[in-house]
Amino acid sequence: MPESIWDLEKEILSEISHEVPWKLVEEFSRLERVSGTEDERKAADYIRKELERFGVPYQYFEPLLYLSWPIKAEIKVEFPESREISCRLPAFSASGSVTGELFYVKSEGYGIEASPTIIPEEVRGKIAITEGLSSPTVALRFERAGTIGQIYVNPGERIHESTVMPVWGTPTPEDAKLKPKNPVVDVNRATGEYLLKLMEDSKVVVTLRTELKEGWFKCPLIVAEIRGKDEPEKFVLLHGHLDSWYYGVGDNATGDAALLEIAMVFHKFRDRLKRSLRIAWWPGHSTGRYAGSTWYADHFALDLLENCIAHSNCDSPGCKWDYNFDEVMWTPEAEDLCKGVIREVAGKEAKGLRPERAGDYSFNNLGITGFYMLSSNIPEEIRREKGFYPVGGCGGNVAWHTPEDTLEVADPEILERDIKVYAATIVRVLNSMIYPFNFLRTVDELIRWTEKYSQEVGEELDLSQVLEELHLLRRDMETFYRMCKEIEERRDFEKAKKVNEVMLGLSRILVPLYLCERGTFEQDLAIGRPPIPLIADCVLLPRMERSDEYMFLKTKLIRGRNKVISSIRRARNLLRRIIGS
Repeated sequence: MPESIWDLEKEILSEISHEVPWKLVEEFSRLERVSGTEDERKAADYIRKELERFGVPYQYFEPLLYLSWPIKAEIKVEFPESREISCRLPAFSASGSVTGELFYVKSEGYGIEASPTIIPEEVRGKIAITEGLSSPTVALRFERAGTIGQIYVNPGERIHESTVMPVWGTPTPEDAKLKPKNPVVDVNRATGEYLLKLMEDSKVVVTLRTELKEGWFKCPLIVAEIRGKDEPEKFVLLHGHLDSWYYGVGDNATGDAALLEIAMVFHKFRDRLKRSLRIAWWPGHSTGRYAGSTWYADHFALDLLENCIAHSNCDSPGCKWDYNFDEVMWTPEAEDLCKGVIREVAGKEAKGLRPERAGDYSFNNLGITGFYMLSSNIPEEIRREKGFYPVGGCGGNVAWHTPEDTLEVADPEILERDIKVYAATIVRVLNSMIYPFNFLRTVDELIRWTEKYSQEVGEELDLSQVLEELHLLRRDMETFYRMCKEIEERRDFEKAKKVNEVMLGLSRILVPLYLCERGTFEQDLAIGRPPIPLIADCVLLPRMERSDEYMFLKTKLIRGRNKVISSIRRARNLLRRIIGS
């Protein structure tokens, strides 16, 4: 890395403190920032005033977003006894009342990771009850199995707010058909144990009543921009969600504070930045299923497609006891960059995960490299000591998505450290001569998963050509990176720009290949997706009877295989134009 970047990074990190961020955290700890509410707007106004105070330019939007507000829910036991019990309902549950018999479906896993392995046919026409937190993936599976309602037993005394919308952002007419039709509720462990105990001796009939308000809400969306000097049109997009459940200090007031500090500090160094930094605070994350970031991806799609180098999500940094970086997410090409920064800035060895379909990663289909989502986390031994189970934020604190996510969840010193991790990673992308991404990592992941699928599917679907094309791509990629090293050694800035354009082209092809099923300007559903989703379902073929369904799926997979091979060849052609045949 050029010395100038090291010097700039050192100066930027020396400017970062928790003074300004912590004041924001304290302010936000008094605001219940549910999207579309007055408190969310007060939070946005606070950020705008701070940006103006520090002279940071920004744009302010008020998009109309499709949101779902839970109002109230109840469960009434009708048989074998009469009793009303407390519950909560997730966003986008269907509103209404249903009465039916409970049917227990066992989940594997714990906390947010719990999910039924098999949903039996007998659940049809029943109200399903299962362990875990309500989620769109499981809720959609239950609906497709014919349930009329769903109850999720959370693993502790708290009930965690959530959403069961399987659609990412504002639905299209086609995706709107997937809106949940079942009333869905969450209960705590004690309530769940009561219902399951009741089921041991008798058929149990309950009534679920749910009420939600759904519609279009004008929401605040802020995008600050620090313009670089050499290539101002190229930018990194750093972002996090402004809204919260309840006071949401760990999820995501700390993230909002981190964004503000980075905006303030990077603005001071704007004359020394080669490329631009955009910083966005999204509404509609929780009650809109990433509606704000999706709105931005839709309305600025062409600019993002042509100029966005990478995006970075900032969610739940700076939480108490967050000593480790064991659950950090990135697309594979960013692994070396992120591990290096975390090692050098935080003094920790990081473990990376494939980005989940979560965390305002609304830019996958556009093919934009992503790094970070959740940042630091509570070590496993401390979680066990405190009885914590897996959740989706707050560094692993079970206050996540509950009224207990208040000021004591956060830690100002850890927040400062996490801000420095984000800042160092970003400056290395903005000011590197050649983008610091290693797409050999991405190709290796594609090879690894294709080999796995090939072993599982056997002769049912031939993936040998996919593997052959991937190995050819890897060979070309090795030549490309040898060229990159030579260009850096020669300090050939004009050739470096051409190499960077090739890297952007590679990301536009390989990121969707790894993460997405749908096209460039679409959004995949907000449910779990295995790697290389265009061919991932091939593993189902060996377990299927030779039926219409088998042939339908095989046809889909053959078309998917064609798309995968075509994408790989496009990536190879892109490389050949710069490395030669």
